[in-house]
Amino acid sequence: MTIKEFSGNMKQAVSMELGSGYKVEEVSVDKNNGVTLEALLIKKDGLNLSPTIYLNSYYEKHLGGENLRDLAGRMVSDYRAALPEEGIDISFFLDYEQVKERLAFKLISSELNTELLNTVPHVPFLDLEITFYYSVETGGMDGGSILIRNSHMENWGVGTGDLMRDSLENAPGILPGTCRDIYSVMEKMCPEKADTVSDDLRDLGLYVISNERLTLGAAVMIYPGMMEKVSDMLGGNLYIIPSSIHELIVLSAKTDADPEYLRDMIRLVNRTQLQPQDVLSDSLYFFDRETGKITIA
Repeated sequence: MTIKEFSGNMKQAVSMELGSGYKVEEVSVDKNNGVTLEALLIKKDGLNLSPTIYLNSYYEKHLGGENLRDLAGRMVSDYRAALPEEGIDISFFLDYEQVKERLAFKLISSELNTELLNTVPHVPFLDLEITFYYSVETGGMDGGSILIRNSHMENWGVGTGDLMRDSLENAPGILPGTCRDIYSVMEKMCPEKADTVSDDLRDLGLYVISNERLTLGAAVMIYPGMMEKVSDMLGGNLYIIPSSIHELIVLSAKTDADPEYLRDMIRLVNRTQLQPQDVLSDSLYFFDRETGKITIA
């Protein structure tokens, strides 16, 4: 069974599970790096916000032997947990003065997003692109985002420079940058694996920088003063490893780490450990404390 066939079957099963008052639609969602994911969009009568439920994990469970009815029940439970408490008045999105208060930016690969970049405002940064989004914090949808497209910018009568200026001013306030040692991050994200971290790994002095949500947090390396603070903490120049679009790993350039070894590690992790849509770059970056600039190492 293909995932397309599975999508159709799940649509029917979920519709039966929900009953009247709901409409279930099959959708294909374009994600980062040219990835397209299959999903179900569940619309509830009288509510103008609808969670998108991606099918990949359910499909894998079905291939592993779990029956369709149980999966439909699980999806409905997941949907109800993600369902906003109330609708949202989206008229504010017509007013840039309101939008800019929660304007943020993310980093994506230039090479892997050529089609997307034709439709969104963007600013080149090394081998990456800065793109912009509205960070949602209302209607029970905290943590959601709305990608800013060229059509939005045209309707507001603003330019890419305005988006860059206002997001640099506001993003650090709404999504503060964080720097934590790698062990404490693993305790938070994968507590069952935290105790498996070797003493050698802990002694390397690896730190994870991201935002408080650990979502689209690689962008914090552009926050004014962020890398300077990390450099002050670690005492000098830094190597920056693009572990994903969500976070970066930094270590002091004073260590004995071989840059070529780090590059090989980045390429290996990108191809074997990450979902394709989460890959940021194969490059190793270098922060020069004296000049305050980030370059490709």
